[in-house]
Amino acid sequence: MDLNRAEKLLDALASIVDYPLFDESPRIKLSATLAISSLQFAAAARVLCGEGLLLGASATLRSQFEALVRSVWALHRATEGQIERLSSDLSQATQQASKNIPLANEMLTELEKLPQLKNLLVALCEFKGSSWLPLNSFVHSGIHAIHWTKHGAPHQLLDNIFRASNGLSFLAFQSIGILTGRPNVQPELIAATASFSSVLPKHR
Repeated sequence: MDLNRAEKLLDALASIVDYPLFDESPRIKLSATLAISSLQFAAAARVLCGEGLLLGASATLRSQFEALVRSVWALHRATEGQIERLSSDLSQATQQASKNIPLANEMLTELEKLPQLKNLLVALCEFKGSSWLPLNSFVHSGIHAIHWTKHGAPHQLLDNIFRASNGLSFLAFQSIGILTGRPNVQPELIAATASFSSVLPKHR
């Protein structure tokens, strides 16, 4: 794992999207906040991978994924009522009201109905299909957590999580880029990854 190389990639991506949001509507602001939340989970995952802490890195990777999915869902499918509940200041009442917000499976199902998100959904569904069950096992102290606690974390597994997290970070930057409304931001982001294959998911 080349942590320094990953930071260079993420700095490059951040510089491309470092512009104001194209409007200040609650929907746009919530989507951006969730994308940034995803990037914060990613920063934690990199630290945990670097320290060899597989359980923490895996649980954090799941949170990173869910924040990214919710960011996209907030932009494209959330109702005005859901936007309002998630954007409210934290209190006992708003915490209770937000319990009925869809979970990852439901959000993905809703997003799959939008043809313009086809390419993004391929990446999100591929991640979920390959990683969701083991990540749930780590979060809930299931057999994966037990096994790797007993036997130690192999470097290859940590590297896979590291790369997956960086790949999700790229998608989060793409989402933020869309929210800036700048033309050609997506080609710029893709071009910026060209020399960083060593820290991104391997092509299948």
